[in-house]
Amino acid sequence: MFINVEKKAQKLFNTYQQAMSEEAVAGSLANPLFSWHATYYTAKRKKNMIFLNDATTMAIVLFDVNAKNKQTIKERFEKQLAIIWQELGLSAESLTDYLASGGDCQIGKTIHPLQIKTITNFYQDVIKPQAKNLVNEVDLAKSLVKKVQQKGRIYVGEDETVRIIEMAQPFNIKHVNLEELYLKEITNKLRRLSQLDGEDLTADEVDNTIQQIQDANNQLLDLFLADAKHNYSAKTVRRYQDNLQFYLNEWAAYRLSTLFNIYVQTSVDELEFHGVGKTERTNIKASLKKLAKYLKDKDIISDNEYDDILVYTQKDPVDFDEDEEEDQTIEDFLASLFSESDKLPVVFDPQTDKMIDEYLKSFVALYGLISAQQAYQIIHGQNPSIDKERFDQYIQNKFNEMTMEYFIIDFREEFRDVDIAPEIFIFSPLLIKDGDRLPSFYKHQQGMIYYIPEKEVLIDNKFNPFANISNYQQDLEELLANQYGLSGDDVKGAAFLSLYQLKMSAYGLELSSVNEAINKVIAFLNEEHGLSVKQDKTNEPLIKLLVLIATNIRRPWNRGWSNYELLRTKDIAKLVSEMEINLEQPKLSSEIVSGIQAGSINRDELLDFLENSNFPPKVISKLYKQAEEI
Repeated sequence: MFINVEKKAQKLFNTYQQAMSEEAVAGSLANPLFSWHATYYTAKRKKNMIFLNDATTMAIVLFDVNAKNKQTIKERFEKQLAIIWQELGLSAESLTDYLASGGDCQIGKTIHPLQIKTITNFYQDVIKPQAKNLVNEVDLAKSLVKKVQQKGRIYVGEDETVRIIEMAQPFNIKHVNLEELYLKEITNKLRRLSQLDGEDLTADEVDNTIQQIQDANNQLLDLFLADAKHNYSAKTVRRYQDNLQFYLNEWAAYRLSTLFNIYVQTSVDELEFHGVGKTERTNIKASLKKLAKYLKDKDIISDNEYDDILVYTQKDPVDFDEDEEEDQTIEDFLASLFSESDKLPVVFDPQTDKMIDEYLKSFVALYGLISAQQAYQIIHGQNPSIDKERFDQYIQNKFNEMTMEYFIIDFREEFRDVDIAPEIFIFSPLLIKDGDRLPSFYKHQQGMIYYIPEKEVLIDNKFNPFANISNYQQDLEELLANQYGLSGDDVKGAAFLSLYQLKMSAYGLELSSVNEAINKVIAFLNEEHGLSVKQDKTNEPLIKLLVLIATNIRRPWNRGWSNYELLRTKDIAKLVSEMEINLEQPKLSSEIVSGIQAGSINRDELLDFLENSNFPPKVISKLYKQAEEI
């Protein structure tokens, strides 16, 4: 039996089994008939417990519960339940089955704050007015059964309570698969996002929605691919991953489409007009089918939805027109000449090439934008055996490659009207949403030092630049539940989406202000969840937590530093100003030298700063030469 106890009353249950785990919470949510919320009210200096069932109107009252008799709570609870059970016209045998199925009491924290609020309202509206007349526990419990309001939302009568109990027989505890719960949460989010109309969204909201879709897609793919590893080779799983990441995140997401509306708004076949060959399109469709089959087997999508995806992903009909047949023959011939490995030749070795690819993904996630030269500096600092010539060849091979994570482009050729150094850059697709974002982003970063994690972090294929704030999600969930009454999917969804609102402010230049980012989250909570949050004393704990999260997010805008860290991070100008320069024998500080070697300082930006400094020409020349030789 799950007993979810308000904080103030938990000491009265410390002799019983405690169940604070995620599994216990999930079990309570999945089994409302076996789940109760409990708290006490004080009358005549005595604590009186009220238990309210999460699925029905059943209420249990225990007078005078204290430290001396708390060991008898379970026994007294069951005796009172037996009386209420009989009062409802239910058999003693069914009660025995109910208690046996529920098992031992598992004591947890409040899950539905509104249930506690309902109990509090009972005390004010029912108990206090009738305190003189209702002098025993049973009479009071009977009165509550007639008055109870389930979860503060809908009234349920005695007849409905009886029907719920009778329909649940034979009783059983539904054991919860956390992976399935997580999968449902992700797919429900994708369903909601698929219903958004881009015409009703601002440019910032579109960007935010795209990021939300991509993140949910990645979570979905993690689960799907983990399952696929049991049935398919590593090569096949990798092909599924590449196909689905490309299609769902690079194609569909930017059209505000998810797996649940792709056949309405997006077409795999349209990729033909964007340079994607027939073989690749066929592979994408095959991968989508596998994903759909996985979701159908997990009861996430209906048979009709599955059939819709099958129709959408069927092979193109064969047309035996002579010219088209000849074209297909040519295409098949070319495909036979060029394998995947031939299309992108190995430069170092497969393992090293993969490592560099992981580096580039992490760089873009952290910095948004980085020159190939600077990327090499960081990689070489952590891997001295990587030589510059072969690294340049690796980059050349990836020119104009479009992946989910990054673009590699020679700005001299592609952005002639943008005031950016004529170099090869690796950058996030998010930076080319509009014409002003890229140059603004580039200019803002000039002179900043790069935040560089350890090598093991950077080359992790599950690298997450937001890992440092992930622990705040539970804190946010608890606050939204306890202070604002959100529960279940609502509280998880609100916390999840609030975090991503804050994360996405990392790319929105107008949201570099923490206050503006927080205002967007508050607006989201008010609009989507019906809250009435204002920046006042009442909501101070929420505001403080959002500020804490926002200031600790690692921002590409800050070259990977959080706003909090940036206050304590030196830029190139500060480092140079702190140098004790001997005009006769000027030399760079050890901090600058080691920074260039590690890749945290951009040598070109340092050189540019020196050229425009007020140092004597001879000093500039010597310092310049030192920097070039590092």
